[in-house]
Amino acid sequence: MIRTIQTALAVFLCLTGTVVAKDRAKLPHCDITAELDPETGALSVEVTITGVDGGPLALRRADWLTIENVTVGGSAHAFTPQQRGLIVPLSGGGSHEMVISARGTIPALSSGGRRSGAGSAVSGADGAFLSGYSGWFPWAGSAPFSYRLSVSVPTGTKAISPGKILQEIETADSYTAVFASEKAFEAPSLFAGRYEIGERDVGGIRVRTYFPAEIAGFSSDYLDAAGRYLTRFSAEIGPYPYEDFHIISSPLPVGLAFVNLTYIGEMIVPLPFMKGRSLAHEVLHNWWGNGVYVDYPSGNWSEGLTTFMADYGLAKDQGSEAAKTMRLQWLRDYAALPESRDERVRDFIGKEHQAAQIIGYNKAAFLFHMLDMEIGQESFEKGLQQFWSAYRYEMASWEDMRSVFETVSDKDLTAFFDQWLNRVGAPELTLADVQTEQTGNDYLTRVTIRQSAPAYSLLVPLDLKMPSETIRELKRLDGQEAVLEFRTGEPVKSVHVDPDFDLFRRLLPGEIMPIMRDITLAPSVTMLSLYDDVGLTDQALGLANGLMDRGSTAEIAAEAPDLTQAGSRPLIVVGEPAELAEFAEDNSISPAPENMAAGALTAWAARLPAAAPVLLIAADDAETLRSARRSLRHYGRQSYVVLSGGKAPQRGIWPVASSPLMKQVTK
Repeated sequence: MIRTIQTALAVFLCLTGTVVAKDRAKLPHCDITAELDPETGALSVEVTITGVDGGPLALRRADWLTIENVTVGGSAHAFTPQQRGLIVPLSGGGSHEMVISARGTIPALSSGGRRSGAGSAVSGADGAFLSGYSGWFPWAGSAPFSYRLSVSVPTGTKAISPGKILQEIETADSYTAVFASEKAFEAPSLFAGRYEIGERDVGGIRVRTYFPAEIAGFSSDYLDAAGRYLTRFSAEIGPYPYEDFHIISSPLPVGLAFVNLTYIGEMIVPLPFMKGRSLAHEVLHNWWGNGVYVDYPSGNWSEGLTTFMADYGLAKDQGSEAAKTMRLQWLRDYAALPESRDERVRDFIGKEHQAAQIIGYNKAAFLFHMLDMEIGQESFEKGLQQFWSAYRYEMASWEDMRSVFETVSDKDLTAFFDQWLNRVGAPELTLADVQTEQTGNDYLTRVTIRQSAPAYSLLVPLDLKMPSETIRELKRLDGQEAVLEFRTGEPVKSVHVDPDFDLFRRLLPGEIMPIMRDITLAPSVTMLSLYDDVGLTDQALGLANGLMDRGSTAEIAAEAPDLTQAGSRPLIVVGEPAELAEFAEDNSISPAPENMAAGALTAWAARLPAAAPVLLIAADDAETLRSARRSLRHYGRQSYVVLSGGKAPQRGIWPVASSPLMKQVTK
């Protein structure tokens, strides 16, 4: 759900190939003093840079920021302005001290709170967001470095930045806060707004919320939840690496993660999922991603590990069925991913669209689930702690992680990591045959399992069901076929391979039920409008395109397509409820679930007789279609959903048919 700021850092590091120094004493240092008025957008900033060696220094800056003065060693110094930066020539050996003064007007934040990306800078009456990547102060664009930031804002406004809070001073005219970081890998971002501060001490960690008065009542719940997650992950990994953790609300519809803080849209603060799984995910990023930094050129491991420990970890707390459901959701998402959009886990850098999330979050999280099975829970937990201890405040790669897990488990994991990181796709398993026979006082059962080529090395779970009990076995499958033998004291009645979806694999036809992502992840779809009104059709097309993943489009059909044609494109059909029901019946499509709420928008996924996926959306009027643009896209994992009054009183997934990986025993 949350898109992290780390994607911008990933792109920068991949382009520059920055080498990280381990000697903190030699890090360049930035001393930044800023005065900001969010309402007018006025910003003045002075930055003193020390520890810079000779040679021309290229600095980044926003195009709205004007450089007023540059001094080197206390004397005025020439510089060459660039469109989005400046170049300062430096001569001679040794370290230089440079002071740069700049001033500008931050771009205005629209009243509607337009979406702002990781590299944006916006300001207005509702507050200011200055991403470190926007160039709101002249920055050398290299990592790592240390900094001290002092920012002053008008009274009634609060300013926040990543780093340790050193000081806060409030007068009749202004509020000033000072932040510091001993080792930063990205320029500090800056936030300001008319916030009320809620605070709590959690084992020596200062936890704060910065919420406007309208939603300040949620502060206590967020402080409680953040405290639980900080305590939990400190016990599982190692002590929280920073002194503070801040939760800041945003007038923008964003979710961004930074060192020791998270920045979330005001509209989603009241929603239960935000202070639940999403907040846990952002807290954990202070260990994975903002505590141990990602070596992006070799692949982003942090989103998968964070998803595994936070999102999936909370699901496991609810019981084995909840954990199984999440694993099945991940596999179902992968089944909806077109083959043309599949990629290696190694190639994942950041979440730019849902397809990337399926690989970099879900498949990578599955990797850690299978690694836990491969080396055992004790070694896995020990490996996480040693990985943290060895690479805290340093960059680490997938190879570094593999090395740590090999050490703690005393196993060669080269093949395991190679097959899951460097191969596109997933194995497909087949339960070919099951036979049993009585041999004296016991029974011998032979199970033949096959997998698609090229073969993976898999630790396959199997359930053997007998009259008095069901036992779970784990067997290695290295080739394309294996005949596994089991001796039991009573006859085996049935065998079920991977019954709880513990392996990342391609689901088989009996395990795949239609969900909305089958359609919205497709590169292009056809939209068929059953409305007679042109205005309704326009709203329907806008809704359809709003549902599509980034880079995908919905094209309106000039006439009804031939639904019997095999290999036809995915289809979205929009119309009034009665017309949709008639269309579904005429084309042998599963009807909408029964007892739907009257007057609400109803959407459900199905398959055409020719196997193409179809999404049917029933709505009575243009306003219903318009209001669903923002909310319906969040239910892609569902087979059906009803939207009414901004809520989803009904949603779900069609029941799964019997699995082809379960067979009754043949004597």
